[in-house]
Amino acid sequence: MKPEIETNLEIDTKMHVNKLFTLVFLKKNKSVLLGLKTRGLGKGFWNGFGGKVEKNETVMDCAKRELKEECNLEAKDLKQIGVVRYDLLHDNSSDVVHIFTCTQFEGVEKPSEEMNPIQWYKFRAIPFTQMWPDSPHWYPYMLDEKYFSARITYSDENTIKGSSIQVYNNLSNVLKIAE
Repeated sequence: MKPEIETNLEIDTKMHVNKLFTLVFLKKNKSVLLGLKTRGLGKGFWNGFGGKVEKNETVMDCAKRELKEECNLEAKDLKQIGVVRYDLLHDNSSDVVHIFTCTQFEGVEKPSEEMNPIQWYKFRAIPFTQMWPDSPHWYPYMLDEKYFSARITYSDENTIKGSSIQVYNNLSNVLKIAE
C-alpha cells in the first residue's frame, strides 16, 4: 500500500533528535544486499544493515559493527553517502540515520537472529512494497552514489506527512541535517 503524502507541511525545525542510527547497503553488480528484519523496529520489512549508535561510538564504528553482527560481513570501503532525518510527529521527536554504501567486503554472508533471510536484489527489483514507506523516496540517490540528505515526516508509524530531499556535491553539506 502506497503511503498518502501531504504536500503542505510546516516542519518544526527545533524538534529534539532522540536517537542516532546507521544503515549500510552492500552493493555489487547492480544489486544490493537486504535483510528481512525479524524483531524490533522495522520488523517484517526488508532493509539494509544497521542499528543504534552506542555511547562513545562513532557512526562509522557503529556501521561496521552492525554490518558484522547482522550479516557476518566486514566492510572494506565504507562510504558515508547520506543522512535521513525522521520527524516523528506522533512521538514529538526526531531520529537521524546515517547512510553508508560499500562495494568491497569480506566474509561469508550469513543471516542473523535479527536479519533473516538476507538476499541480493537487483536495483530494478527492490521489494519496496515490503519496506518502510519512505524507502522509494531516497533509495535511488543511495543506489546512484549521490550525496543526499532527506527529511521525512511521519504523522504516525505508517503515514508520511511530507518529505524533502536534497542532493549535494560533498559529504560536509549532507551532515548539516544531522546537527
